[in-house]
Amino acid sequence: MNTQKMNDAHKLEKEISRLKSAIEELSVLNELALAVGASTDVHQVLDTIVQKAVKAVRAEQGSLMLVTQKQDNPLQTLIRKEDFSGTMPAYRVGSNITGWVLKNRSALRIEDLAKDARFRCTEEECRALRSVLCVPVWQQAKIIGVLMVTNKKTGEPFSDGDLRLLSIIAAQSGQLIRNARLQEEAVEKKRLQHELDLARNIQQSLLPAKDPRLKGLDITGYFSPADAVSGDYYDYITLDEHRLAIVIADVSGHGPSAALVMTLLKGVVHSLAIESGPISHWMRGINRIISKIIPDEVFITMQLLLFDIPQKRLTFCNAGHNPPLYYNSASQECSPLELPGCALNVLPDFDYGIKEIPLNRGDFIFIYTDGLAEAFNKNNEEFGQQRVMEIISQNGTTSSQKMMEHIRTAVFTFMAGNRQADDMACVGVKIL
Repeated sequence: MNTQKMNDAHKLEKEISRLKSAIEELSVLNELALAVGASTDVHQVLDTIVQKAVKAVRAEQGSLMLVTQKQDNPLQTLIRKEDFSGTMPAYRVGSNITGWVLKNRSALRIEDLAKDARFRCTEEECRALRSVLCVPVWQQAKIIGVLMVTNKKTGEPFSDGDLRLLSIIAAQSGQLIRNARLQEEAVEKKRLQHELDLARNIQQSLLPAKDPRLKGLDITGYFSPADAVSGDYYDYITLDEHRLAIVIADVSGHGPSAALVMTLLKGVVHSLAIESGPISHWMRGINRIISKIIPDEVFITMQLLLFDIPQKRLTFCNAGHNPPLYYNSASQECSPLELPGCALNVLPDFDYGIKEIPLNRGDFIFIYTDGLAEAFNKNNEEFGQQRVMEIISQNGTTSSQKMMEHIRTAVFTFMAGNRQADDMACVGVKIL
């Protein structure tokens, strides 16, 4: 009878101990979840994990290392915590232990490091590191890190229960780290989107707010960036009551860096606009300044047109840009106005030439960046300059606004939902 009672009491003690362990595990996980839940900072989440792990198994020191893509340094120690007086340095044997865990993809318990034949340690390491627990941190069947604690504060070795508890913390940590990373990425994405929106608004403010209304000219501009911001640029500059300059340019590449160069270009163009002399001097001055302030690998193509309204004359200068397309109302034909010229920031002292043509009522001038002619459809076919000229020839009698609508509709119909790969800017001028 007494033996039965003793057995029952022993079973009861084991059950109570098991329940205490389960409650302790749940308590630790609950504390961890509550501490981490409010944080979107990955570093803070990692810090909390190590802090809770050290406290849970009553360790002197803990560290959390995340797997990197570096061949020579597969693990990066991001967090190290001490819970004893003094500071314990990092030891070489620690990397051997974590390496073992990564290689074997399993948890490790070392009761006495000095007596463990798997690891060779110096006398100093053996004195400082007695008992060790090291467990992998998993995330979706992949090891993303290693959680390690050393030296139980009571002086005894870590137990199997400690190993179980640390493994449970590590298992929960994988998901917590993933959630924190996702939240951090979402915050960063929102911040970047805000900056892009701000940059787009700034760039839009640098482009003409409206097309000029001048007697003798009917003008329409259009701009469509491939990204939030772009390197395409067009502008109208009134030199006096009789002359209007139109600039169109394309910075190599696209995105924020190209947009920044475009902003610099606008400042240079306007700063030199007041200088007298032919527009070739204007272009030469722009090239010299730009060559001093932008990186060597960046280049800019640019077209500079000057309309003398009373004289009905167009003078233009080309810096490696697509030629203007000229619709002759008399012949009802459209053709490119070819003029060789070097892109900006290629040859700082390049001597640009000019070309002049007389204009007649009904003529149409169209300038554009290459994103329009180089738009591709799903069959990888290019829209091309020839299609643009055909559209202009077929609609030569329409206004500049109607002409722009015809061209824009034709381009996007041709693309048929295909992603716009490059920025588009264009200006059409009808002679009245």
